[in-house]
Amino acid sequence: MIRRIDPKTIVTVAVLLVVFAIALLRANHWQIPSSWNGWRALTARRAPSNPEDGIYAMFDAARAGDAQAYLDCFSGPLRDQLAATAREDDSAKFRSYLLSQNSGVQGMAVTITDRPNPDEARARLEYVYNDHNEIQNIHLRKEGSRWKIVDMDAAQPEQPVVPYGTNATD
Repeated sequence: MIRRIDPKTIVTVAVLLVVFAIALLRANHWQIPSSWNGWRALTARRAPSNPEDGIYAMFDAARAGDAQAYLDCFSGPLRDQLAATAREDDSAKFRSYLLSQNSGVQGMAVTITDRPNPDEARARLEYVYNDHNEIQNIHLRKEGSRWKIVDMDAAQPEQPVVPYGTNATD
């Protein structure tokens, strides 16, 4: 017995697959070129990376205890120094160090203080804890499409004018 497939079913399934594919591509920030001159391919349109992204990536990796992602946020001699420290400690010890260093952080604020050129930036990072804040100056450099930390000062404690968690009516 030969089963015949209805052409309407084939067309319907094909249209649904195309619509699904376009929806998936659009959800991932792809767009169909407005002009097909030259048979341009579909292109991804990512938001340009900014210096703050490098700092937030470092903080997120540390909070997750992801040592490799943390090291990937750094470059130059600073990265070499951190990688040597990670090698000296076993991976579990370095992971617990990353987690413990950021466990008390309630929030953070990043301010770009200087942009000497498009591929270099200096930032002021303020960590907010329950009882104090810490200020740290960071130097970043763009490598490819990512911003990486190339130097950072030691964090300096600072007493905030209004402590974290203070009621707004006090």
